[in-house]
Amino acid sequence: MKSKIWLSLIFLGSLWGITEGVFGDFLYNIGAFHPSIFLTSIAFFILALGRRYYPKPGSSTLIGAIAVLFRVVNASPHYCHLFAIFLSGLAFDIVASLLSKKVEKRVFWRGIMGSLSVYLGYTLFSFTMTYIIHYPHWVRSGISGILNYIGFRGSLAAIGSFFTVLSGYSLGKFFKYRGLKIFKLKPALTYGLLAVATIFLWIAGRIV
Repeated sequence: MKSKIWLSLIFLGSLWGITEGVFGDFLYNIGAFHPSIFLTSIAFFILALGRRYYPKPGSSTLIGAIAVLFRVVNASPHYCHLFAIFLSGLAFDIVASLLSKKVEKRVFWRGIMGSLSVYLGYTLFSFTMTYIIHYPHWVRSGISGILNYIGFRGSLAAIGSFFTVLSGYSLGKFFKYRGLKIFKLKPALTYGLLAVATIFLWIAGRIV
């Protein structure tokens, strides 16, 4: 994998991590309506951008793993949040790999990819919390809580992610094929900017 690809994925994972930390904490503190719905939509925007820029299996999971590491180092989140982040990246990776040929041919499938990824991610997370981790809240809620979580919150997040994935995919295409030409950035300068931006996010994550 080229250095630029590595740097890009690390940057996107860091961006996801600081979004969860800063914007997520803000939403929870003001008592927003189910913050996870908004955070999921933003997360899949970032994942779609990364997947279009580097459309290889495993790239989305790596972005999710970096976001988890960012949260562990820069905050003290509940471990259920860490599972939610990682499983979202894994879910997107699975769906994007299965639909790779379709999303290249039809724009509509890119939105479908986002929605299906949300449902898979919410399913993996809720079943993991209930039957593997045995998180008290999920155990008490049981299967009815799982179905409500997937059916209600999952559906709202799936609607939002349909559009954010479309946007992220388009932006990823722009940066991959036109961004460097428009901004006339040389490879060395690109690497430097990505490295500086990533370091900035990690410093900001510690400060904020």
